[in-house]
Amino acid sequence: MWRLPLPDNSSAIDELVIALTPTRGAPVVELTEDERAAFLALYQLYDALRGEPGAGLEASDISGVTAQAVYDGYDATQIGSRLAHLRTRLQAGILRCPFCGFAPITSLDHHLPRSTYRALAVYARNLIPACSTCNQKKGATVGGQDEHQRFINAYFADLPAERFFVARCVMVDGALVTQFEVVQTPALSEHVFRRLTYQFQRLELNTRLKGEVTDFLVSLETGLESAYETPEAALAVSHFLARSAASQERANGLNHWKTALLHGLAGCIEFCDGGFRLGQISLGA
Repeated sequence: MWRLPLPDNSSAIDELVIALTPTRGAPVVELTEDERAAFLALYQLYDALRGEPGAGLEASDISGVTAQAVYDGYDATQIGSRLAHLRTRLQAGILRCPFCGFAPITSLDHHLPRSTYRALAVYARNLIPACSTCNQKKGATVGGQDEHQRFINAYFADLPAERFFVARCVMVDGALVTQFEVVQTPALSEHVFRRLTYQFQRLELNTRLKGEVTDFLVSLETGLESAYETPEAALAVSHFLARSAASQERANGLNHWKTALLHGLAGCIEFCDGGFRLGQISLGA
């Protein structure tokens, strides 16, 4: 959740040429050496800016005809098309959407929107594997709006090794209420904190995590019961949850929703002291 490994871009120009060349026939646009150099400079600028919008990324030195051809060429990344290997390469090993942390990968999101940054339409580091729901909810979030009303770049974001995604867990009238949120930690900059908060809210993750929380807690039932049946009871449950949180940290990272949930539950005394048996689970608005 939040971050992905930076993809290799050594084949960026080759992938660009494939995007511009139908399976049968001559290229829609035949790139000159100057145009190849212009695309290389564009990709290098994108990397230097770490995927942030900036002067030069709209590629005014690349002709409108060529930029439109690249825009259209993105369709070749669909399964069965000539550039499908780019999609396969980017999605390989990514089991869950980096935006929500639970849905399977079904699409590629243009970090900088394809409609504005046409020349970047097939650049690997501008394509984020995502689930269709997050892709749709993200939409075109780069434009004239506040700079903090954008998503972080899943390849370049400067995220600290601290737990900044937390779950507040309380028992209310016998029901567990869990509220996820992004909190500002010492090493989390104000800039990134505000973007993460915006991203979390735009994706409506508190609402979308409801079913995931329920299913995950059901999977813990046997372990919770076994811990509660020991002489330490509530303390044993808390320790079981803390150990499970540490396991999730190793598997999915410090700021995965399961890690946050387990830490939150470990600190909820009423839940540990038999509250988990009630089976009434809800999330705050």
